[in-house]
Amino acid sequence: MFWLHGAPGSRFLREPGDGYLRHRLQVFTYDRPGYGLSTRTPGRRVVDSAADVRVIADAYGLERFGVTGVSAGGPSALAAAALLPDRVSRCAVVVGVAPYAAEGLDFFAGMDDEDRREWEHAVQGEAALEADWQGILEWVNAGMPDVEVPDDIRVMLMETMQEAGRQGSAGFVDDLLSLVRDWGFALEDVRVPTRIMVARDDTSAPAAHGEWIAHQLPDAELILVDGGHIGPRHKAEMQLMTWVGHGFA
Repeated sequence: MFWLHGAPGSRFLREPGDGYLRHRLQVFTYDRPGYGLSTRTPGRRVVDSAADVRVIADAYGLERFGVTGVSAGGPSALAAAALLPDRVSRCAVVVGVAPYAAEGLDFFAGMDDEDRREWEHAVQGEAALEADWQGILEWVNAGMPDVEVPDDIRVMLMETMQEAGRQGSAGFVDDLLSLVRDWGFALEDVRVPTRIMVARDDTSAPAAHGEWIAHQLPDAELILVDGGHIGPRHKAEMQLMTWVGHGFA
């Protein structure tokens, strides 16, 4: 299965313990363009992630696989499911965001002021997002003080986000710009079994976003968990990933 990181993020987003081994999961991660070691692709769209997943799957001889995306990686997971229906067996989204222009959804309802400003800056363009990027760097370098997760997960998240900035703000900026534009595919085309996980206290991607997405999909189940955007929800995530990863059996 593929595990697609958020914004900012990198290929280092992973289960830091032995959960993959215990649950018999083979998990592939990669840097979206502009992050880590992946060449930037200015103007990329959400739908372009499907081609990246396909190329990686081809390189490793994966005929069938599941795909899961967390936060800003959720739309990319949905894109892969929509465009690769003969290869994606199951799909999941963890605390993902809805399209910026989602009809019938108050995009900002339940969102904190900081995240709201970030989306407003994305609409304004690349230059406006630079201040947000600097704020993220300061937060990560300070040890992510407001995040309540086990130490091994904190270390992994810091490593993930530090690698995300190898090319500066490129990946983060392009992710946000792609998310406020048209995603390039229809959610109705995601016909594989899909589970959408939302967190009750999420003020970055409010639960209403996941509820809206689930309502658009032909075969979707909504999962509600406690906690905020980053968690903690280790057990629930592993259960979801196991469901995705064993969908081809």
